[in-house]
Amino acid sequence: MNCILQHAFVVCLDDELTVLEDGAVVVQDDTIVFVGKNEELPPTYEAFEIFDCSTALVMPSMINCHTHLGMVSFRTLGDDIADRLRRFLLPLENSCMHEQLAVASARVAIAEMQLSGISSAVDMYFFEDALAKVAQEMKFRLWGGETLMAEPHCSAHDGKEGLLATQKLIDTYQDNAYFTPIIAPHAPYSNTLEDLEAAHALAKKHNLLWTMHLSEMDFEMELYREKYDQTPIGFLASKGLLDASLLAVHCLHTSDEDLDLLSKAKTSVVHCPGANTKAAKGFARIADMREKGIKVCLGTDGPSSGNTLDLFTQMKLYAILQKNLKKDRTAIPAKTVVPLVTRDAAKILHAQQQIGSLEVGKKADLLILDLEAPNMIPCIDPYSLLVYSAGVQNVRHVMTNGEWVVRDHQLKSGDLAQIRKNFYQVAQCFFKEAAML
Repeated sequence: MNCILQHAFVVCLDDELTVLEDGAVVVQDDTIVFVGKNEELPPTYEAFEIFDCSTALVMPSMINCHTHLGMVSFRTLGDDIADRLRRFLLPLENSCMHEQLAVASARVAIAEMQLSGISSAVDMYFFEDALAKVAQEMKFRLWGGETLMAEPHCSAHDGKEGLLATQKLIDTYQDNAYFTPIIAPHAPYSNTLEDLEAAHALAKKHNLLWTMHLSEMDFEMELYREKYDQTPIGFLASKGLLDASLLAVHCLHTSDEDLDLLSKAKTSVVHCPGANTKAAKGFARIADMREKGIKVCLGTDGPSSGNTLDLFTQMKLYAILQKNLKKDRTAIPAKTVVPLVTRDAAKILHAQQQIGSLEVGKKADLLILDLEAPNMIPCIDPYSLLVYSAGVQNVRHVMTNGEWVVRDHQLKSGDLAQIRKNFYQVAQCFFKEAAML
């Protein structure tokens, strides 16, 4: 795609947080080749296709740092029932989840994210090799890892078999434009120490990220207190398993010592405020983490946990809940929130040279929002607008790697009607089994 986005309100999300009120962005093939004031556009690009963005805000497309693509079929199942994980999710995954359902769910999930302005995500699920193919098909950037668990489950008998599947992902996807393997143990409590150490070693060997749910569940905290007289974070640290390559998801229950350990190890935290508060699990101490220099990014969690896969909701919840937790209206400025789903997320994924901001030489991953909608009038502070006002309904176009995946609010990376039809066809057995629980 060779195009010029003219007269736009451009929010660059570079390190200087540059904002251009009459800006232009030029895309050549898959790369951004100009970002600046419209009046400074060089004549070099006169032959390019021109898009009038005078009623639009242009920014980097967003990055979802934690989800489970294959879990769409669980959405709205047992939302208001206690211990949903062990009553519904794990049993149904073991009895009903298979590759075709994971793939059909992933197509729905990616379509939902693209239509809400997300071009990249970190995924932990089963049959990840098949989901990698879906990501490539739909032109979606995916950091994906096969879920590792000690107990037998739908795609492996134990953690060792899961590690073999992970190695296969690593061998298959080398320098792929749309899929980057990661290592993904489900949680400390659902894996043996031996498998956690093997997962960590595999990440170190291949210079890859690894991720897991950590200090999320009440029973998890009780287990580690009774068995080891430690927190889960303290346990991992004592075994040398906290480091800068780990994306620790949730971290809801943290002591001051835990925060010091995370900070010292340079471990990043993925905060999922929608899923956490929907499940009444409490509030992560994100403001305290950031004060200690811990890198933080935002995730939606899976469509069964947070239900929606949009980051506008997560940004707003993060800001307003943390302000209330601190009882300080000034605690979370909007300007510090938007980077968590763009620039800072890209840095945590070691992808800042390619995505996360609008800068010359980076890949053309763009989000164009409609400023004519009533909820977007006026745009006095673009960061406040994005955090407190904007929503998925304002997503006009999305470009990934120089190709439109959403145009005029319509999905272009796939046939949405067919994606929906295929999902319902594949999910019938799952629905029948779920109805019996």
